[in-house]
Amino acid sequence: MNVAIASETVDVRRGGAETSVAEMARLLAQRGLRVVVLHRGESRLSADDPAAAAGQPEFVPIHVAAGSKTARTLGYLQRVEQWRREHPEFLLHAVTPCLSADVYQPRGGTYAETILRSHAMVRSSLSRWMKSLGRRLNRRQQLLLRVEEALLRGPRPPLVACVSDYVRRQVLGGFPGFPPERARVVFNGVDVVPLDGAAAARKRVELRQAWRLGEGPVLLFVAHNFKLKGLAELLEALRRRPPRDAAWRLVIAGRDNSRPYQRRAASAGIAEHLRFVETHVPVVEWYAAADVLVHPTWYDPCSRVVLEALCCGLPVVTTELNGAAEMIAAGVHGQVVSRPADFAALAQAIEACLTPAVRASCQAAAAAARERLAMARHVGELVDLYDQTSL
Repeated sequence: MNVAIASETVDVRRGGAETSVAEMARLLAQRGLRVVVLHRGESRLSADDPAAAAGQPEFVPIHVAAGSKTARTLGYLQRVEQWRREHPEFLLHAVTPCLSADVYQPRGGTYAETILRSHAMVRSSLSRWMKSLGRRLNRRQQLLLRVEEALLRGPRPPLVACVSDYVRRQVLGGFPGFPPERARVVFNGVDVVPLDGAAAARKRVELRQAWRLGEGPVLLFVAHNFKLKGLAELLEALRRRPPRDAAWRLVIAGRDNSRPYQRRAASAGIAEHLRFVETHVPVVEWYAAADVLVHPTWYDPCSRVVLEALCCGLPVVTTELNGAAEMIAAGVHGQVVSRPADFAALAQAIEACLTPAVRASCQAAAAAARERLAMARHVGELVDLYDQTSL
């Protein structure tokens, strides 16, 4: 089987969906499929990334003329459509919404839902109006919104591989009349190898010493978009109701601008509890050093960091606005709160996850989570879906 994956950008440094595309392509190729990844310009795979190795998927740059972001995206979509016509032997798996596709996988959720959730996290009516105006002026986003609508409202829509039931509900709710049988849940997967017991214990000691974390509870926050993932709300929840153990620390790992949050923490009187850490430390090491992952996101179709934490036996606190919450059994894997701004519920959920019983139950469930959430399982289900594209 020949599969072309259309993803406008492939930059594993950004994590999330783009890392998933690289992992997915590699595992599809390992199953014997011929896989090409159609991306705009140069892909940014790290030199040691398995997907960059010889004999793995072919990363085909789609070159477009210089211009605005919108013009470059439109050029990419047009060139992908041309490539598809020239290579009819390939099934097209669109991650970026394309002019046509056999399978559409909105790894970032639908564009309509993305815009809706972005507005929801803005509190004042004036700010929401300004945000809405900015979105209307974002021509690239409006282009992709229109392309997605045309793709899903067409007479012969593609099969949609939804990375969670949350995304499936977006498709069926946002596109009335879309055939329900063509929206399939192919739950997200991750390719993570946790540290073994001895290595995890050693790294826990090393990182806690290196970052002066002490012996108290360590909360972990991992994101590259601090606003969307709810860091401000987390700090407010901790200001109002910090963990009972006064020696708590919050480790924040990500490449976003930390200064506004450092000022916020200082104003709240909790700055000494925070550690903004370098991103070169592998996140699996932080999973070993921490006691709970807190991911109070305003929007996540199915967060990789949550799935990785569960696979490593780390309890998780997240929100109902995260498709990965579907994998969390309260008291076993962690807690789910309704919204990031429910500060009391967020603080209470964190405290509940710091008990030895929850940590033990989550560690006991880690092996089953790794099997259930494996990227290899995800890829196997995609291959089954590819076989049905003629339906």
